[in-house]
Amino acid sequence: LTYAIAYLRDFAMTYHYLGESFETFVPWSQLEVMIEVTKQCIRDEHKKRLLPGLPFVSSRVTQLYDEGACVYFYFCISFKNVNNASTIFSEIEHAARDTIMEYGGSLSHHHGCGKSRASFLDRVNSKPLRNVLNRVKDGIDPHNVFGAKNGAFSNSSAKNNL
Repeated sequence: LTYAIAYLRDFAMTYHYLGESFETFVPWSQLEVMIEVTKQCIRDEHKKRLLPGLPFVSSRVTQLYDEGACVYFYFCISFKNVNNASTIFSEIEHAARDTIMEYGGSLSHHHGCGKSRASFLDRVNSKPLRNVLNRVKDGIDPHNVFGAKNGAFSNSSAKNNL
């Protein structure tokens, strides 16, 4: 499925549809409400931007743990005659991630944070932890070759605010 999604996404773009998946971990006590409010957030953000049609929004639980579950979200929007579609799509995904975290979900389950989620790191990592991470990174990779500008080391991360 993971491999097929990339091909389906590329195929859909030829017909002016943009889609993506993202995942989180959430405790059992927050599972149902987090899923519902996140789906509603995506619908509301889509409507607020007056985008064409209706967004496709779905979710599935992929992994189970004693403490909670990994949840994947999928959403797709039409971008026909929409300027800055990638930016708008990213803003909607950012709003969804914000909602996920507000309702007990994690920043990521196993995909990591990368550039797209780096702006959330100051909410999940303390300033002392960020300092330690940056000093270790600077010590072993002074020329920023490994993971250059990703995650905690991206330009949009809290590192720049230290």
